[in-house]
Amino acid sequence: MARAKSRTFNAEHAESAENFRSIFFLLIFLAACFPCLLCSAKVSAGLSGSAQVQDPAKILASVKVKGTKRYKEEDVVAASGLQPGRVVGDDDFKKAAHALGETGAFTDIAYSFSYSSAGTRLELQLTDAAKFLPARFEDFVWFSDDELDKAIRVHVPLYHGEIPAFGRMADEVSDALQTLLVQNGIAGRVEYLRAPGPGGDIASFNYSVADVLIHIRNIEFTRVAESELPLLQAAAEKMSNREYSRSRINTLVERQLLPILRARGFLKASFGPPQPKIVKTARAESGAESGSESNDETRNRSIIDVHLAVNQGLQYKLSGVEWTGNHEFSTEKLQAMISLKLGQPADIVRLGDNLSEVRTLYGSRGYVNAEINVNPQFDDAGSAVVLRIEVKEDSVYHMGDLEFRGLDNGLTAKLREAWKLRQGEVYDATYLEQYLPAANKLLPASLDWEVASHVTPNVRDKTVDVDLQYSVKAPKQ
Repeated sequence: MARAKSRTFNAEHAESAENFRSIFFLLIFLAACFPCLLCSAKVSAGLSGSAQVQDPAKILASVKVKGTKRYKEEDVVAASGLQPGRVVGDDDFKKAAHALGETGAFTDIAYSFSYSSAGTRLELQLTDAAKFLPARFEDFVWFSDDELDKAIRVHVPLYHGEIPAFGRMADEVSDALQTLLVQNGIAGRVEYLRAPGPGGDIASFNYSVADVLIHIRNIEFTRVAESELPLLQAAAEKMSNREYSRSRINTLVERQLLPILRARGFLKASFGPPQPKIVKTARAESGAESGSESNDETRNRSIIDVHLAVNQGLQYKLSGVEWTGNHEFSTEKLQAMISLKLGQPADIVRLGDNLSEVRTLYGSRGYVNAEINVNPQFDDAGSAVVLRIEVKEDSVYHMGDLEFRGLDNGLTAKLREAWKLRQGEVYDATYLEQYLPAANKLLPASLDWEVASHVTPNVRDKTVDVDLQYSVKAPKQ
């Protein structure tokens, strides 16, 4: 063997030139192949890692939602960002809980999960937020309400017409609407405000489109009798060429249009939501009508007609008036103040004016908190109505403190002496209106006086305090 090994060694030396050349080419070959070997190693490692990540136990198999009474399970899952069939871990569940919390739709969010060979099962425990407010769309005249609703829900799965009072959902709805405008080539900017209600609290989220001009051409009525149509058209004419908003149309309906019908006995009349229809676009107007306007102003203007569906209902005739709860004044005295006639259309607009006079009468006797309500009793078969007037007289109030502000002592003494309603006497709510013109004559005529009156009933001691604040506008020229 030693020999052989020696031979081998000797043979290598004997052929050294040829061997060197072979070794050189071998090194070149290995150098060329080594990157490929590394690449193969990386691919093998990647396949091995992928097989490790795709652990069946960590694939999201199901999501169970509990606690919420407002939302469907599929809406919650969509809003969470989780997708069944994907690999998940605890970090994904934390992100999902955070995403749901950011919307403001839930006050409490908890989750639990379990692994098995069938996959990961997640359970979400949710508590709905207490306060949700309606979303109102002022001037999205290019889309129907259904189209707006569908477009929003694509991006905001938890949106169902109402938005939590707190949280990011209001912004998410705004972003979805902006996307809708962009997709349809409408050069407007979405804005929203938290609109207050009568008590000052937020009542709704009102969305509108800025940087556009939407002008009303006509308001058209459908399903209305010919006899009432001219009256409605005359009232709506004032809206021509004014900017459109749904709130503006709703105000017209409540303050102008409904009173027209109710004065004629259509006591159950109602109007459908305004339906705007674009009749001219900015592009169609460019040229003769808008040659002096910039391209931006022209492009962002639309002319619309507004369609209002009218449900007149039955025309009710007055068949009787009944009084309950009145003790201070007889039914005969109160009934004499009602100008409606039996057998004629029940004009509840005029009735409202009559009852305002009745309230004044009660106020003159100290009943400053008297309530008067009308409860109509309808007979649809006979197209007739009995108006049941319910009076809640409450307590008699007496004169309390009288204060004058903004006057010197001399003028204060003169005005106080002129006030004839003494402390402790039954308060006459009509007296102040009589007093102010007379008191004004006692003030220096060279000055232009203003007075702000503040009348405060005190429920506890049944008194009324009167505070008169005087100020001077400017010397008379």
